[in-house]
Amino acid sequence: MVESIVIICEDSPFGKNSVIESIRMATGILAVGDIEDCKVVFMGDAVYFLNKNLNPEALNVDPFTSVMRLFELSGLEIFIHDEALNTAGLAKSELKLSENIHVVTSEEISQLIVEANMSFKY
Repeated sequence: MVESIVIICEDSPFGKNSVIESIRMATGILAVGDIEDCKVVFMGDAVYFLNKNLNPEALNVDPFTSVMRLFELSGLEIFIHDEALNTAGLAKSELKLSENIHVVTSEEISQLIVEANMSFKY
């Protein structure tokens, strides 16, 4: 029986819906209630999604406010790869942080994947 899931997202928040759909999928899994442990890991360009200075409207993209609200209401935990932040030139202080958002190392991400019953890349 699946009791825990890790969803890994590496795609940019622009050009694809992977980041938004990862959050929607995870919050949907949590809402059903059969699985209480679902986490999302942002790696690669996905880390840009939580940049405080991100302005989707400047690119004629709908704002991410409804997805962020969904995330906040669900209690979903998001893990951000520290090396991806460095590669993106972002500091932790430039992120929209909350108690459910964690900046983690490659080793910690590996541990999340090992401990989960199921993991997949969206």
